[in-house]
Amino acid sequence: MKEPSTLELVILIAVSLLFALAGLYLLAAFSRLFKNSIRNELLRKNVAAWLIIFCLSNAMLPLGGMFFYLVGTYGWVWAIGAQIVSTTLCTLIIYNLVRIVSENKKLKKLPFVKHNIIIFITLVVTTLAINIPLGYLVHGMKPMVLKYVVINSVYLAGATGLVYIVIRYLDIERKRKFDEKELELSRLRELKVKAELDALHSKVNPHFLYNALNSIADLSITDGKKARRMTIALADLFRYSINYSQNNYSTIKDEVAMAEVYLQIEKIRFEDQLSCTIKVDDSLNHFLVPRFVLQPLVENAVKHGLKATGKMTEISLEVKKHEEGMKLIVGDNGPLFPDELSPGYGVKSVYDKLELLFPENFELSFNNIPQKEVCIYIKKLIRNEPGI
Repeated sequence: MKEPSTLELVILIAVSLLFALAGLYLLAAFSRLFKNSIRNELLRKNVAAWLIIFCLSNAMLPLGGMFFYLVGTYGWVWAIGAQIVSTTLCTLIIYNLVRIVSENKKLKKLPFVKHNIIIFITLVVTTLAINIPLGYLVHGMKPMVLKYVVINSVYLAGATGLVYIVIRYLDIERKRKFDEKELELSRLRELKVKAELDALHSKVNPHFLYNALNSIADLSITDGKKARRMTIALADLFRYSINYSQNNYSTIKDEVAMAEVYLQIEKIRFEDQLSCTIKVDDSLNHFLVPRFVLQPLVENAVKHGLKATGKMTEISLEVKKHEEGMKLIVGDNGPLFPDELSPGYGVKSVYDKLELLFPENFELSFNNIPQKEVCIYIKKLIRNEPGI
């Protein structure tokens, strides 16, 4: 076998280094290779793996004498062709076999190190099983050929294993970092929602307190006993507010009870000018709705019914099942909703809470036919559980 000249050896080492750098670069960019040009994922991964294996296998050219033997015996074209054939076989058979082994559900449950040891053993055995018979068929059982085939097979197995193991590790790391980012974003979204809801609650409570205290102030001049009853009722309302201060939700049972206490306050003030009807499906009592979702609607009905007209006002509150969800309906016999409705802060706060806690799972409507009512349709039921 003709020994390579110094110039040929220098050129071969330089080319090998370029192949090594190219292989490492392609390895780092494996998940992005041909992403826009090859749509089929399996074909895309095989083409990318072929390129990487070809580069890494050619990076060892100056380490063994077999390549020079092939060049001296058969010529450059045949030697390079042999590298291409070997790389293609490694990709089609070995790489895909390893991929099948790696995706086995039982093996996936093993620790990362054990799983990859099994993959590496599979690589070595499979590579030797392919290259030794191939070398025998092409060259016969020459000792030098057999030695090179074994060395080359182990190297190619390591190169292929490196492709897979590094890619898998990078995928795991990428998924871990993605999960961490998603968790952090989820926490930030949760904090944002809580801050927005706290802001809504802090504005609703003073708004309601202002109206209630005005009612008590009026009665304190004319009827001290009624003023006392209203004060006790108001205390009940704020006890409810304090008890749920750490929660964004409350149960239907408690929301209806709070609306009922509010109506009791207004009935004390206006006596026979206000009547109330409350109907609740008992099976819905323990499902959750946003805190302070009914009281603003009831308050709105009183404001635009009784207070606006000074006439006898009938207010109805109904909670019933509807399809897979439930409807919360507040109706009154006051003036109809205008065609161009401009909701006040109370109604807007209800909408904002629903948008934050039941996004895309609610409908809020203002109806005049067949009767005047505000209807909240919650499509997704959430049962009350400890810690909510």
